[in-house]
Amino acid sequence: MSSSVLPSFVRKLFSKYLLITNTVTCSSLLAIGDAIEQTREIRRNRKNESHASKHHHSYNWKRTGRMACIGLALGPFNHYWYFFLDRFLPGTSGKMVIKKILLDQVVAAPFFNGSFILGIGVLEGKSLTENLDNFKSKFPTLYLIDCFIWPVTQSINFLYVPSRFRVVYVNVVVLFWNVFMSYVMHDSEGNVLANKVTSWLSK
Repeated sequence: MSSSVLPSFVRKLFSKYLLITNTVTCSSLLAIGDAIEQTREIRRNRKNESHASKHHHSYNWKRTGRMACIGLALGPFNHYWYFFLDRFLPGTSGKMVIKKILLDQVVAAPFFNGSFILGIGVLEGKSLTENLDNFKSKFPTLYLIDCFIWPVTQSINFLYVPSRFRVVYVNVVVLFWNVFMSYVMHDSEGNVLANKVTSWLSK
């Protein structure tokens, strides 16, 4: 591929095919985040358990596939959300950025985290009761940590990142967030953390 063709193709990815680019990026990074978390879990388990249990320490590709599917479902929401914010709240003044961040935390964060938890539950075949119980257990932890991480991230996003690159920028940060989400959703230690947070908030 010549150098003259590559810039044109890249420009199309971030213009004509921007929805596809943002959706595939969201899906891919959710899958990569889960693979990173599974690698951590496997290494930990191999250290903590006997050699005879080694057959339990393999990658669960179905689990990673479910994460990717959730990304395909939620990617378009992320894509259109940032364009909506720029049209509804145009500009990058300090006051406008604060409004965008507040709206992002009040609307987008609960929707994304809630849809992620419930969507994974559906794909795992959980019953409605099991899924709702799982939501009640996991959502407070994800949303609480979300409120610490994303306002700073989004301040940079709204102030300095061009609109067409915002979902990609967010997805780079979200790769690390995805590792944490997978940890809370799938790891036993994550379950303990979620239960502790839920218990603390209910006091």
